[in-house]
Order: sequence, then C-alpha cells, then structure tokens
Amino acid sequence: MLLKITSKTSLQEIVTYIQNIREEKGKEKEVLKTINESLRFGHDFIINLFWEEALTYQHIYMSDSSNTSALSQMENTVIKAKFYIEKYKLIKWNSRLYRFLGRICDYKKQFNKAVFYYKKAVRLVKSDYEPWRILELEGFLSHSLIMSGKHTQGMKIFKSVHNKFLDSKIGKFLYKVDHNTWAIWLSGIVIRTINAVIDKKLKLNSEETKAWISLVEEEISQKNKFEYRREELERLKSRLMLN
Repeated sequence: MLLKITSKTSLQEIVTYIQNIREEKGKEKEVLKTINESLRFGHDFIINLFWEEALTYQHIYMSDSSNTSALSQMENTVIKAKFYIEKYKLIKWNSRLYRFLGRICDYKKQFNKAVFYYKKAVRLVKSDYEPWRILELEGFLSHSLIMSGKHTQGMKIFKSVHNKFLDSKIGKFLYKVDHNTWAIWLSGIVIRTINAVIDKKLKLNSEETKAWISLVEEEISQKNKFEYRREELERLKSRLMLN
C-alpha cells in the first residue's frame, strides 16, 4: 500500500518506507511517486522559509533604500521559491509568489508590471490557505495603479478595501484572530496610498486623510510593536506637515 503522507508523518517513516519498497521489483513507479509527494510536502515548509527570508531582506531595504543588495537578495529568494513552486506544482503558493514579484516591481518603480502581478495574485488567492490575504493584495494593487497613472481606479480600490478591513466578514475575522496582521496590512495600505497620492501630485481630501491616519495611529500605538509602520507613519505625517 502506498504511504499516505500527512503533517504527522515523520521523515524517518518516509525514508524507511522508501528504503523498503525500492528493493521490491516492479515498485519503481511507487517509489518515485512517494519521493515526489515527499518533496512536494517538504517544500511547503521550505517555501514558508523563503517567504520569511524575502520579507527580512525587504525590511532591510525598507530601512535603507540605498541598500540595493538587500533588494537583489529579496529577488533571488523569490526566484528560488518560484522554481520549487513550479517544479512541484505547489498551486496554493502561486498567489503569494505573484505578491512578492509585485513588491519587487514596486521597489524597482516598474508599476505597470506590478499591477500585472497583483491582479494575478488576486485571481489566485482563493487557492491560498489564508484567503483573507485578498485584503493585503488589493491594497498593493491600489497603490501600484495610482503610481502607474490609473489614479481613479486605484483610489476606488483603496476605499473599497479600506472599508473591507472595517466592515466585511473577512476583515472582522482577521481583526479577531490576528490583530497584528490586520493592523500591519491596514496601516501599510493607508501609508502607501497617501504617499502615492502625494508623489503623483493629486488632490487629497483633508478630512478623509486625517481620519485614515488617525485610525492607523490608534491601531499601531502599542509599544514594542509595529516599529517599521510607526516610522513610516511619522515620515508621512512630516510630508503632510501633521507633526
């Protein structure tokens, strides 16, 4: 009987099973199938580590945008993840792959390309085991649309996703089960969008802008948390002369 690999299957069980059946004549296809399933299963764990590595390099770059080496390392990590996702057909990771490719394009100021990747990520997010990531993805998409010149479309998506964070079932669910992620995503979307509007020299609604910033400030005020976001918010407030 073919070994059924689950989250509780140990590495030793897999290896022992393979070692036993590989010596049985005519079981070569079964051995190869087990090996491929094991590699696919193991790479779920590896892909997660690649994402963490990419995010760490991203944070280094966010702290110092002159550090192009960090951006290159981030891109190299994502390319490595892409290889395994495609090789082992790890479909559930495709949305996050395009999410990271979009972020790299944003940093390179290739905003039309970023829009292309984010739209693919949004289309595939239902296959992700965390489908609430649609909130983050639509936020990235709105920013890149604004930066690519599609201002009206970008702002429409921004306001829609902002409301989803506050009023939708998926937004309320994320707030309840993982407030840190909810706050990081919402604050990032607000900060990036307002910065994009300023960069493109578009008109801001003063009252709306203050309300968005006030909400973000309240949600990331906890000490020893959200340091990156608080720094970004302070820089934004300086641009808006709200300090």
